[in-house]
Amino acid sequence: MSKFSRMLIATALSLPLAAPALAETDIEGIHHWVAESEVNALKVATAKLAEGGFVWQDSAVGGMNGGAATQVLRTRIAAGNPPATMQLLGFEGIAWANEGALVSLNDLYAANGWEANLPPAVISFVKAGDEFFAAPIDMHRQNWVWANKAIFEKYGIAEPTSWEELIASAKKLKEAGVTPIAMSSENWQVMQIFEAMLVDLNGPDFFRAAVTDHDEAALTSPEMIKTFDMLREISQLADAGATGRDWAVASNMVASGEAAMQIMGDWAKGEFLGKGLKPGIDFLCFPTPSATPNYKFVIDAFGNFKNADPQITAGQEAWIKALMDPQVQIDFNLIKGAIPVRTDVSVEAFDECAKRSHADREEAIKANAMIGTLTDSLATPPEFAGVFMDVVGQFFVSDMSSDDAVAMLVDGLANAQ
Repeated sequence: MSKFSRMLIATALSLPLAAPALAETDIEGIHHWVAESEVNALKVATAKLAEGGFVWQDSAVGGMNGGAATQVLRTRIAAGNPPATMQLLGFEGIAWANEGALVSLNDLYAANGWEANLPPAVISFVKAGDEFFAAPIDMHRQNWVWANKAIFEKYGIAEPTSWEELIASAKKLKEAGVTPIAMSSENWQVMQIFEAMLVDLNGPDFFRAAVTDHDEAALTSPEMIKTFDMLREISQLADAGATGRDWAVASNMVASGEAAMQIMGDWAKGEFLGKGLKPGIDFLCFPTPSATPNYKFVIDAFGNFKNADPQITAGQEAWIKALMDPQVQIDFNLIKGAIPVRTDVSVEAFDECAKRSHADREEAIKANAMIGTLTDSLATPPEFAGVFMDVVGQFFVSDMSSDDAVAMLVDGLANAQ
């Protein structure tokens, strides 16, 4: 974390948490859930919080895949007014924990045995050193394709077994006058496509070498060049309305039959389900095609900021318990489109997409093929993830060559050290 951020932390910790606006039992949470399915899912957890006599004070900040919410948090900390709890993204939470800004959850984890029921890859994003600092409520799989079943059947499209096959099918649809892939020019949405291809084409070990270790041999390899080449093919399939398109709008294009596919994390499923559509009947779900099966994951987790008010402290503990409650994890994720992050919670009530995700996760845990995402800073710290997103985003909307993109990437990562 920067010297400036450490100064913000010091300022915040020297002051008590600001008095809640409505009542002393209000628990304010900053988060970036603003899509309809996300808002409805959150109500499950806040209703559980209310059972303990606490009122959820909602501070939703949409946009930038959580980046805008993080900016608001930093402003609040600079003013000595942190929220009671905050949705934390990847390495961002680790940084706050290392600065001593977050409440330790060790006692809650120990009393409830939570650590044993979380996938190993998740632990490093809810624990810093010896201290648990966050509680996850869900696990999203990022590398999904969502497809309109009627369009696939009409044009004889099957679930692709490779990216080459997926692109060939998309070109066939475009020639028939169908928008093949509902896309956006937003950096984080483009990055989802790129990083799925990066691991699918080259394997988990290559992905870790390039993205997590910043190994120059991997970054400048023919494999990296090929991945950018393939992203160029995808960019040429974008429709005229792709500029700045919201992800939920793209999901609705597939749901309505305006587009054939969307490459998006399984939060998109919440938009389909919210319209009464059923997997296998109205829409199809399958992982992005890979010769080396992998599971690119995202977790939504909350951490509590230290404060001097015992009422707020009690509410913060109730909030963490609500997030980790087995029934809350079921009901929340049935709406949001993810699966429970807890491995001891059944997915019997879930649809075939979620069950496939759950089964694939079990296999990925065994194969060490669970990989955190770049878009949510789960694969590398935010300053490096930002370089990847900037380069990939610029490449997608320009005529930049793959060689130039790789050179820009290497230079950007070196300067972000």
